[in-house]
Amino acid sequence: MSQDGLFIKKLSEELHNKLSTGRIDSAYGLNKTDYILVVRAKGENHSLYLSVSYNNPTIFSVNEKFEKPGFASPFTMVLRKYLVGSFIESIKQLNNDRVIEITCTKKDDLLGNTKLYLVIELIGRFSNLLLLDEDRKIVDAIKQLSILENESRGIMKKMTYIPLKNEKISIDDKESFNKLFIDHNNQYPKNLVDNISGVSPKLAEYLIKNYKDSNDNFYDYVHKEIDKFNPTYIGSDFYYFDIFENQNKEYFDSLNNLLYHNYKENAETKILKDNNHKLYQCVNSNIKRLEKKLINLNNDLTKDLDSENYRIKGEVLMANSYLNIKGKHLVELNNFYNNETIKIDVDPSKSMIDNANNYFKKYKKSKAALEHLNEQISIAEKELEYFKLVSYQLSIASLKDLEEIKDELIKNKYISEKYNTKKSKQKIKPNFLEINFENCRILVGKNNLQNEFITHHIGRKDDLWFHVKNSHGSHVLVQGDNKFSEAVIRKAAFLAATYSEAKDSSSVPVDYTLIKNIKKIPGRAGSFVSYKGEKTIYIDPKEK
Repeated sequence: MSQDGLFIKKLSEELHNKLSTGRIDSAYGLNKTDYILVVRAKGENHSLYLSVSYNNPTIFSVNEKFEKPGFASPFTMVLRKYLVGSFIESIKQLNNDRVIEITCTKKDDLLGNTKLYLVIELIGRFSNLLLLDEDRKIVDAIKQLSILENESRGIMKKMTYIPLKNEKISIDDKESFNKLFIDHNNQYPKNLVDNISGVSPKLAEYLIKNYKDSNDNFYDYVHKEIDKFNPTYIGSDFYYFDIFENQNKEYFDSLNNLLYHNYKENAETKILKDNNHKLYQCVNSNIKRLEKKLINLNNDLTKDLDSENYRIKGEVLMANSYLNIKGKHLVELNNFYNNETIKIDVDPSKSMIDNANNYFKKYKKSKAALEHLNEQISIAEKELEYFKLVSYQLSIASLKDLEEIKDELIKNKYISEKYNTKKSKQKIKPNFLEINFENCRILVGKNNLQNEFITHHIGRKDDLWFHVKNSHGSHVLVQGDNKFSEAVIRKAAFLAATYSEAKDSSSVPVDYTLIKNIKKIPGRAGSFVSYKGEKTIYIDPKEK
């Protein structure tokens, strides 16, 4: 456990020093488990991030803005109602456990000052975020639990909040600590974890392993170690000082920055997917549907490839219409197309001409079916290509990009209008990437809406346009004085290769041409275009 009780103690002290006396200006939720409080403290805006997700419960504060989703959950509305406008009085750890309490004071002209408590319990899949009134009764909680489910600790509205029980010995209780560990045989990791509050298994192993090199008694040694402060990150693991043997470590100047780094490395992508799972579900299910449909259509196409044989049989029968086939079900005649004998099934109750006409009817029907099948295959292939493009765009999307992709899928009626949670009808400029390089403006589209906008609305006839060759990727537009240096061309080509499915290849072909040579393909969903007059440059996206 990276965030044990000792880690939380250090974190709560850091948060208190950073945010105490600050004013909560706004609150919003990223999804059902992750929330942001925007706090104005000590002349700066801070984003206080609170998450009770089962795989990465955490709390940290950074001077960064998080993208707001287009909806507000019921718990978000509770936070806004009670906490916005209040001031943070203190941030502290409860009971030496993985619990942090934020005490807020809200001024009211009629009721005077009222206290509120925001409590976050960071206990794995049982993590919770609760708002308490000044009598410590529960106003609301993300995860509610009735006394029928837990007799000792119900979590329901209007119930008195009962803190988590922690009956272990405080690590600062010298007398009890020494009494427990005076016998060297008791100095083993499990005994530390089971009896001392706030000690995780990983910390216990580190303390016991390194004690053999110390001349201090066990209590003094432990306190010298836990008083260290050097926030350390290794893979997805971290601690407030270096307890790791591995050499590939990163160090941070604060726990908040360490936790933000962990969020960026591990949690951000999951939050985006959790928040927009319907988009991924829609795209993936349509890809599977279309792949299955194409298999069935191609099987039907194979069955109907005999249409030419129907025509040949009809013409051979017509050429031999004078023959009497009474009592015959099969005739063998000369196929004048290849001078070989052909066997033809016939109906003895009908004339040769009527049998020939039956084959002509089958020919026309089969030919029409083939044309329909080929048309359906073409439509399905184009639709599959569209969804594969959108699937790639989802993989590189930010929260704002996902909102644009969602609007596109709603517009194309792939998902319901009910899923559109944005209330504002105001048109917002697409969230394309913009870079200034050598007096040129380089624009990169990351989804169909952005590609369409920069290519067909911003682009001028003499601007340069880039796209990775024969692969899904971004439209890249370069605007300048129409005299583009080699460095500018390579920079734009590098961006086109980097923002493409071929980004992991070592030599990526990128086409570029003037915007006047670009033409939108009529009737195609997405941002598909045709172009001419292109040149090709090869780029390695891995080169910096």
